[in-house]
Amino acid sequence: MKCQKRVQKRPKKLREANVTSRAKYNECMRPYMVGSKPKEQRKSDFCVGAKICSGKAQTREQATQLCSNKAPKQTQQASAPKNDPCASVIDMGTWLQQPSGDGTCRPCLLAPVTQWYMDALRTAGMQGLATDLEGAVDGGEVALATKLDEVKSKVSPELRARLKEFDCHAQLYKGEEDVK
Repeated sequence: MKCQKRVQKRPKKLREANVTSRAKYNECMRPYMVGSKPKEQRKSDFCVGAKICSGKAQTREQATQLCSNKAPKQTQQASAPKNDPCASVIDMGTWLQQPSGDGTCRPCLLAPVTQWYMDALRTAGMQGLATDLEGAVDGGEVALATKLDEVKSKVSPELRARLKEFDCHAQLYKGEEDVK
């Protein structure tokens, strides 16, 4: 929970700057996250977008190269037994309140997950739910995580599966490895 303490101690001016940069990052990532694509293409596009939007790559080619350097790990995972890593995913409210054990700032992961939810809801034509979710952002982390869980109960099974994929990505996130 280091992230939480750090955010609380920052001056208001710095917090507002972080919200602005997060909003710019989310806006930059939007084209890489929307649209119906096969899972592997979606993962590839997300990785490329993350590299470009975070400034780690200047061109799509550089970003593709950085993302392809991770390919051997994905291949090893694919050849592993067919255990579904998302089978252990729990409700976001419960997950948020549990200690991470690996130092990951769980509240820090709510912003991108919430953005993914809102984009998926808007794409599915559920503007009302997206607006409700956006309104829950100011209610605190636990309220937001609980709202994410509520939203899943109000959507179609197909969209619910997609939203659970977002939960899975957040819950399995271990941070970026240092590139040397």
